[in-house]
Amino acid sequence: MRAMRIMTLALAAALAAGGPALTAWAQEFPTKPIELVLPFGPGGSHDLTARALASVAHQYLGQPLLVVLKPGGGGAVGSQYVARAKPDGYTIMLGGSGPNTIFALVQKAPTGPDQFASVARINYSPGVFAVRAEAPWKTLREAVDWMRKNPGKFNFANTGPWGAGDLPMRMLAKAAGVDYNNIPHDGGGPALLAVLGGHADAAFLFTAQLLPQLGAGKMRALAVTDVKRHRDLPQVPTLREEGLDVVFNMWRSVLAPKGTPPPVLEKLETAFRKISEDKSFQALIQQLGDEIQFLGGKEFEATWRQEWDEVARVVAGTQK
Repeated sequence: MRAMRIMTLALAAALAAGGPALTAWAQEFPTKPIELVLPFGPGGSHDLTARALASVAHQYLGQPLLVVLKPGGGGAVGSQYVARAKPDGYTIMLGGSGPNTIFALVQKAPTGPDQFASVARINYSPGVFAVRAEAPWKTLREAVDWMRKNPGKFNFANTGPWGAGDLPMRMLAKAAGVDYNNIPHDGGGPALLAVLGGHADAAFLFTAQLLPQLGAGKMRALAVTDVKRHRDLPQVPTLREEGLDVVFNMWRSVLAPKGTPPPVLEKLETAFRKISEDKSFQALIQQLGDEIQFLGGKEFEATWRQEWDEVARVVAGTQK
């Protein structure tokens, strides 16, 4: 406790003094492990991506990267935890489109671009509409036809209210003119388990947690939300190919509390850039069915704010 208080006072003094004091403090950063907070439960694509990051981070940060799960509230719990943390670089988050764009817009939650300093985007992924292997629907068209004939009876497991596994279904339902039963879960892992356990009929999932289940013959992919078919799922059509004009991708980016000193942000960005170039990390991401689409902090913030305006229009359309 005494050491923590001394470090906090030192940071405050450095921030107040600026100039050489801040530069000296930043040059020593990091001197202890860094927490990478996830606003989701275990087993989802964010969790798996974070653990891939943590597996190689030490050699580029000089300190361990500790994955900390803080699910709840559609991602708001973990997001607000980081937004309110000391802006010293030791508490950062692997954010995403769900909690930090969609949920923030709909709920007017303080979890958007104004509450964070962008460090780096790692990648982004399309959603995959998937059902149990034993489900009666072999195609998305069959599932949609069933929803039309049985309004409100199709049980959909979302990954959190207004999250990245929720908005695509709302967009699908509006485009197809169907009603369904929307069941919330704290992330893709719990949503997947709900489908596997027969507690839900389908979910929009991401390849990181879905590919192993497809390979084991436990799940069936019916459609993807990208403009093109997925590299690892060439036989699965896009929603547009199935007659529904729905396109959606979820980003995963490292975020820090607003007010984090620029020299610390630069150190973090440099480290995550090197991580993204690490061959073993790239192999892990490829195994998850994803690719790396790295962007630096300033570049990502610009795309995030552009997405913010675009998603606001989509959300308004799905709420009508």
